Formats: sequence, structure tokens, C-alpha cells
Amino acid sequence: MRVRTVSAALLLIASTLVLAQAGSDQRPGDTPQFRAGVELIQLDVAVLDSKREPVRGLTASDFTVLDNGVETPIRAFTPVELAPRIRTSEAAWAEEVPPDVATNQVGAQDGRLVIILMDRSIPPEQPTVVARRIASAAVEALGPNDLAAVVSTSNGAVQSLTADRERLLRAINTGDPSTGMSSDAKQIMEMFTPVEPLSDGRCLCGLCVLETITRVADAVQDTPRRRKMLFFIGSDMIWQSTRSVMAAGADVGCETRLKDARAVMFKAVDRANLTVHSVDPQGLVTTGPQTRASAPGGFDRPVRSGPAVRLEQQQSETKNSMTSRQNLEVLPARTGGRTIVGQNRPEEVVPAVFRESESYYVLAIERGASDRPDAGRSIEVKVARKGLRVYAQRQYAALETAGTPPTAGAASSPPSTREALTRLLPNAGMPLALAVTAFASPESPKPIVRVNVDVGAFGHKDGTPVPLDITVVATDQTGRGVASARQTSTVASSGRVPDSSVEGKQLAREINVQSHVELPPGDYGLRVAVSDAATGNVASVFSDVTVPKFDSAPLSLSGVTVDVAGLPAGAPVTTTRRSFHREERVRALLQIYQGTQRDDAIVPVSMHVQILDAKGTAVRDQSLPFAEQAFTNRRADCVITLPLAKLPAGEYLLKLEASVDGHKSGRALRFVVE
Repeated sequence: MRVRTVSAALLLIASTLVLAQAGSDQRPGDTPQFRAGVELIQLDVAVLDSKREPVRGLTASDFTVLDNGVETPIRAFTPVELAPRIRTSEAAWAEEVPPDVATNQVGAQDGRLVIILMDRSIPPEQPTVVARRIASAAVEALGPNDLAAVVSTSNGAVQSLTADRERLLRAINTGDPSTGMSSDAKQIMEMFTPVEPLSDGRCLCGLCVLETITRVADAVQDTPRRRKMLFFIGSDMIWQSTRSVMAAGADVGCETRLKDARAVMFKAVDRANLTVHSVDPQGLVTTGPQTRASAPGGFDRPVRSGPAVRLEQQQSETKNSMTSRQNLEVLPARTGGRTIVGQNRPEEVVPAVFRESESYYVLAIERGASDRPDAGRSIEVKVARKGLRVYAQRQYAALETAGTPPTAGAASSPPSTREALTRLLPNAGMPLALAVTAFASPESPKPIVRVNVDVGAFGHKDGTPVPLDITVVATDQTGRGVASARQTSTVASSGRVPDSSVEGKQLAREINVQSHVELPPGDYGLRVAVSDAATGNVASVFSDVTVPKFDSAPLSLSGVTVDVAGLPAGAPVTTTRRSFHREERVRALLQIYQGTQRDDAIVPVSMHVQILDAKGTAVRDQSLPFAEQAFTNRRADCVITLPLAKLPAGEYLLKLEASVDGHKSGRALRFVVE
């Protein structure tokens, strides 16, 4: 194995939506080639009736697609019906315990990409509480294959795309999205200094909001099989400024900047077919100083009376309220979304928003060419039925070559490692599975995050050794690269082989490759790319990890590593599989820590071990004692053998909870017995 470091440029990849555009997410088969120079692009198309219910049962003959105003044939057509989330058919613990193994096949699934944008215009106090309820309702409404991300234009708190509801909720409830002030505070401040949002240095001219939406749209653009939704949770958006260039002095002023940013954002939204729903967390708003407990300006003045001042304030607030509402309507009107304002419980509308996207259609047409490589082409999708509204992509990028078409394979050339790491969804060119485990380092004060990736798909059936480049990048919540590792591992495989311990069943031969990075405590995204230089094959897989404070916490647990011994005399090997035959010997391994850098006395720890079936019933329940003698260097090894032979086929949860002196720490592992 040869280990190398990753270049600084690769370290700074933007893995989250708010920092950079993602690369292409097209998979093999997404852009089939019919002949040299012909490429298909896919369009996700929503059709709603007058009640905003999705229209089902349409066929390709019901649609007409205009490319730059000219009708173009539909080359492929697929109706998509998203599976509803039926909790009665899920394991009782499925919602609270996500799988600990990630695969790169999420791009092949039909579903939604849901972006929750907590805007800086959320007012403080109660509206902030309501905003969190709205965002939490969106997380609760996610379907089985949906992915969601949390973005903030205020404090930068971000959770990149994940199906882990706990992580999403933690991101929603972390920090304060509001940068505003209460109405009373604003009235007091304006008595001395006018409050001018355009001059806020944290978001000059309000550009940070438009730029964030642009980056979101660019990131989700190349995910044609998924519906893209953005929940804009805020009370206002800045679209224009009446401040003239002369008033701005030598500066071009906000109006020019806003005009340019608007144009860029509208194009990005049109290309991505991103449906924007604006939700105002303020609810019903009262206007005028007479509606507040304190009302500056309510006293008589020498020149103007108190009533005149109050009337002027009420008129101003009413005008501002109506303007804010109109501002929130701009993007929903353009993209087919909803504007939810003036409701005291706006979170109750969120399930209806999700129902709108339960059914949609994926159409494929030939990508047109243009004399200008950077020229976009307009696109319009129509349905030959009255009373229906169609929402689809409005623009797409033309082929970059004019006159001479590209070769037949050009559009499907393999991506680079960088592209595989920086795209929105992982590259699924070759199947990968990834398990990530955090534990305390025996040598360094900084915890270690071990990466175990199954690269069996890269193995040759004849057993020929294959050198693979493995690149690992860890990113923080803002998408900044914070650690990395790169290595070359030579692997060999003999394809699918019989395993004598499993009644001659043909099992896929795993090829597990380990790597690691060192990370301080916190939440991180892990991205792994695997490439074969000889064939040009590249794939990537993404996951999340939380690193506990192993050094200072009185009690903590490492992540759970799973190993399996298939042959009677075979040594256990680490696995990313979580589905096992009853004859296999499978163990779950973890470590218990009592503060690796603490100096207080070691005390006995009790480990409560449960195995729950799909109904949540405990089929195994016992406590394992760990006396002081079990700890070396303030850590103890815990090995749990799964009693597969005694378990009927089905889904199970291994639940582990350590406790000592009122402190508790837990881990959970989902597995299946075949």
C-alpha cells in the first residue's frame, strides 16, 4: 500500500450545496447515444390539476416538447410514482436509526431532493421557533428515497444531502438563523439611525440570498430523475433597489448588482427545474404602533402630532408587509411552487406540498447544438389537456461544438476523481459500499475515523491483481475540506465463489479496503472516490460521521465495526454487509471509553445489549458487566456475537447502551437475517 496526501485544490472541494456547483450526476444509461453527436437530456416534468394534485396516467402522446420553439420528438418516456412512506410497514425503529452503511446507488433511485433554506430574514423570537417547526415538518414528510439538505444564509450552518433525519433536525435546531430584530427594537433604532437592509455588510444588497439560491440550483441541475424542491423559509427577499448610481457615489450601487444576480439566478432555476416554495414563519402580522405594547412616536410633538406619526407608521408598515408578501411570491410563481403567508401554523401545509410531487414524468429529448458554446436553448413542455399546469425545465445547455458533432462516446467519458468527489450525488459507475467508524486513537489525542469501502465491483473475475487509487476527503458542515488521505491498494478477486459454510450458496466476494483520517470531535461528511487507472473506471460514495469527545467525556462509545467469518476455520474479516445467512459467524465490535485524557478513577460500566425485531420486541436482552480490570488506557473492548442461527429471517436492530454514574452512551446497528 502506498499512501499519499491530497493536493490543496482537492482538499478545498465544496461538498455542500451552498459553496459550489456540483458536477454532473448522469449515470450510465442516463444519456444514451443513438448516433455520433446525438445526446439525450432528461426532463423531470410535473403536471398538476386545478387543485394542485398530481395528474397520473399520462402517456408520451399527451406531451409536446418545443426546443427553441420547434417541436422535437420525445425519445424516452417514464412515468414515476414515488413510493409513499408507510410507517406501518417499516420496522418500529427504522425512523430513528438510519443504516450505518452507505452505497452509491442513491442516484439510481426515484425520489426528491429537498433543500431547506433557513433565510436570514426570519424574524427573531417566535417566528424563529415557527421556522424550525416548518423545517422539521419537511424532514418528517420525507419519503423512503428522498434526500434533504439544510442551508442557511445567516450563520452558515449546513447539513449536506442525507436521509438521516436526526442529522437534519440537529442542523435545523443549531444556531439562530435570524439576523433581524423585533419590531419594537427596530422602531427604537430607527429613531436614531435608519435600518437599511441593503447596507448590511453581512449580506450587502441582499445578494447572499440570490447567490445561495443560484448555487443550490446549479448543484441540483444534473439530477434529472429526481424532483427538486426548495423550501425558502423567510419573511422577505430583496429583488431591487431604487438607490441610484449617483446616490451610491463611485460605486455601481445595489440596483446593478441585484439586476445581474437576478438574471443569473433565474437562469439557474430554469435550467434545474427547481420548484421553490416560500413559507413565511411570521403568521398573521399586525401593523401599526397601536398594536404593540410600546410605540415610539406615540407622543405629541411641537410640529407633528402623535396620531399623525402613528398613522404614518401604520401606512409604512402596511406597505412594507404587502411588499414583502409580493417578494415572496416571485420564485413560486415562476417555478410552480406555493407561497404560504399569513398562516399561524404554516407547517401544517408542508405534507400537501410533498403530495404534489408524488407523481411526475421523465422525458428524454435530443440535445440541440448551437454556434455559440455558451448559448442556452429554451425549452417548453405542453400537455394536450385543458385545465392542467405543466412545470418543467425551461433552459438547457446546448452542445458545445457547432458544425462538427462530437464522437459517439464523448458525452459518457469517465469522470475524474475530483469530479467524482465534488458532484452532488456520488458517481455510481461501479457499485460501492461504505462503512465509517470513529474511535479514539491509541497514540494520538485526535480521534481516528476509519473508512471501510467494499470495492468488489472493481475486481477481475480471473483474479488478476488490480491497483486502485483510494481518495478520502472529510468536510465540515460548511463544506470545507478539513482532512484527507490517498492511497494505492492492490486488490484481487475471483468473482463469485461458493462458501461451504452457507450450504453451497453463491456469495459475492467482498473486497474491503481500509483507510482513515484524523478528525477532532464534531459532525463531518466523508467522501470516498475509487479509481482504476488502467480502465478509467471511477466511482464514489458519500457518508456522514459524528466524532464524539472521546478524550473528555466521562463515558463514550466508538462506532460499531462488523466482521464476518464465512468458513469454519476462516479468520474474521471486516465487512460492509448487513444482510447475513443464519450459518455465518458475525460479530459487532466496539470500544468503551472513560475519557481517554481524564485522570479520575476508572469505575465499572454496565453494557445493556438488546436485539429488537421489526416490531420492536426484544428477542435478546442482557447486561454485560465491564469491571475496572477490563479497561486498559481507559478503554475496554466489547465484542457481541450475533446469534444468527437462533433468529428467524427478518430485520433486526442491535441496540447497545453503556451506563456509569448517571452517564449513558448508546449505539445501534441494523441488520437482516436471510
